[in-house]
Amino acid sequence: MPTARDVAKLAGTSNAVVSYVFNNGPRAVSAAARERVLKAAKELDYKPNALARALSAGKTRSIGLIVPDIANPFFAELARAVEVAAADRGHLLLIGDSATVEEQEHRLMESFIERKVDSIILVSLLDEPDLKPINAAGLPVVALHPLSAGQHASSLTIDYEQAAYVATRHLLEEGYQSIGLLNGPVDSVGTRQHASGFERAVSGTSVTVSRRASPISRAGAAEVALEWLRTSDAPRSIYATTDEQAHGVLFAAYTLGLNVPNELAVIGVDGTAASEFSVPPLSSIRQPTQSIANRAVEILVDGNDDADGDKTIVNELFDFELIVRKSSRA
Repeated sequence: MPTARDVAKLAGTSNAVVSYVFNNGPRAVSAAARERVLKAAKELDYKPNALARALSAGKTRSIGLIVPDIANPFFAELARAVEVAAADRGHLLLIGDSATVEEQEHRLMESFIERKVDSIILVSLLDEPDLKPINAAGLPVVALHPLSAGQHASSLTIDYEQAAYVATRHLLEEGYQSIGLLNGPVDSVGTRQHASGFERAVSGTSVTVSRRASPISRAGAAEVALEWLRTSDAPRSIYATTDEQAHGVLFAAYTLGLNVPNELAVIGVDGTAASEFSVPPLSSIRQPTQSIANRAVEILVDGNDDADGDKTIVNELFDFELIVRKSSRA
């Protein structure tokens, strides 16, 4: 494999001149010398080391993405959307799975920092993920989950409180007289928003209400739903705070021989591609995944400076869409 030294020798220049040509500086190179270097590089089929060039410029053109479970279809779709957005801007995406374990989140943050990523996108199901390693390294960070007021980072999400309200109101408008909330297992900003929207929707109504929490997985939700749906006060409709949990409820209904939606209605959140192909097709609150990913990469690549050149915190809520399918039509 040819080296910069080989190019310099063939072009009759120094190694430094070759470096100046391919790094656009820091010193000027005459047109004649530049032409000789480029001609020699072409003859030798020389490819500059992209990482070395990036490091010399102080940038690696890479973004680290931390998700809680890459096997979850929503997080997989989100990762794909971020990868597309990053590639469109000439950036490489590195992905890490935290398994919703705080220590693993920290290890991934530190690993990305060691690998000199330019910025980090964090998706966490923890209550208040510790951003100190990222902030201490001076890296820009965008969270794709709700943050508490005390956390110093930009956040891009949908309004989960309003999403819960809209989904629950849909079940009420379909005429279901008993409604259940299947929330996530961790007391976090997101789960509190879901609960708040649910309570706002059922407030002042005469419907029977029950609540459960389950892991954010089909198996975990199915286990909880099987127990729940066997009780004497089992709900006739369930708002699950993720599509994965909703799919678990559908499996529990199938196991118990319940007809969906005649005996049990189900609606989820995320709007994953799989929801359209479940049996029956799952109603869901669809998130604008690609739009969120595009905006996150835009903030990290272009920066978000105010008039004085200081970094500003961005907290943006994206529009969501209620997709009504057979799983929740009375």
